[in-house]
Amino acid sequence: MVLEVVLDGAFDRVLEHGGDLCGAAARFRIPVEQWIDISTGISPWSWPVPAIPPSVWRNLPQADEQLERAAAGYYRCSRESLLAVPGSQYALQFTPALLPRGRVAMPTRGYAEHRLAWRTAGHQIVDYHDRAVLANLVNDAAVEHAVVINPNNPTGELLPRQSLEALHRQLQENGGWLVLDEAFVDASPQESLAPLCPAPGLIVYRSIGKFFGLAGIRLGFLLAPPALCHELATRMPPWLVSQAARWIGERALADNNWQDVQRNRLGTTATQWRRALQGRVPALEFTGTALFATGAGATGYCRALYLALARRAVLVRLIDDSNGHSMLRFGLPAPEEFERTLRLIHEAAEECACAVG
Repeated sequence: MVLEVVLDGAFDRVLEHGGDLCGAAARFRIPVEQWIDISTGISPWSWPVPAIPPSVWRNLPQADEQLERAAAGYYRCSRESLLAVPGSQYALQFTPALLPRGRVAMPTRGYAEHRLAWRTAGHQIVDYHDRAVLANLVNDAAVEHAVVINPNNPTGELLPRQSLEALHRQLQENGGWLVLDEAFVDASPQESLAPLCPAPGLIVYRSIGKFFGLAGIRLGFLLAPPALCHELATRMPPWLVSQAARWIGERALADNNWQDVQRNRLGTTATQWRRALQGRVPALEFTGTALFATGAGATGYCRALYLALARRAVLVRLIDDSNGHSMLRFGLPAPEEFERTLRLIHEAAEECACAVG
């Protein structure tokens, strides 16, 4: 019999997203500084921010377009097709209200803020649980729009570019939109549809926080037809993207050598991480991306392991489900914490195995 653990409602609300160390510290009464946080998909290696000139702190954000030109080069799209926003979360939260209301295909497993934003904007959600169901929905014109998280967060599933291009063509021919969340695609840029922008009927969200390890500056981009970018821009308050974020983002996006190094080490480390986790937590089946590994298993076991890890001050992301199957997302630990984190995970997994037995 699997050890059952009941999570109270306040806990679910506090830890709705990964990275909530303060919430975890309060819930488990362990000081923030003692935690190992692997609950997000943020790179443990950050782009090395140099000394920032004092003028960056003194001046209001400038519309000099240097950031936008660097972003256009990085994403290989036109300058007119992108808008800087304070994190991709901002774009995905507000763009659904700019599109014609209709039926939207939504992954059953995925970043939950998409579902909330589309429902709030008055669209009808039509669930799909795999790429075959999504293709059928689009082929049968059962939906006007489709949201694809590529690679998916948290499952790690990556749809090939050719499949996405076909979906886009079908939706666009019927006046609909393909909306792509590419927050985790930087390690596999060849699969991105960003270079197609500004194609009609295509929206792409990109993040600086994950791959570049710069979540704290809150910077992302909306890639879309110029009219849509302009519409969202007119609704944004002044100076929403800070001058520090613009200054750092411009330089990080232009640093091709660092990006190559980052892709290589993330790819190597992610492979090692998934293999190590599978060996220490055999009760879960692992998939993932270059920035996280996700273990799927019985809900009772996932909850038990989540709490066993939390008692050891290791924070992972629990993706709970109502059908008896859940997931735990394990971000990459910092290199200096790699072995210690694995040891604590092994201890927690053995504790849960004993409870099951």
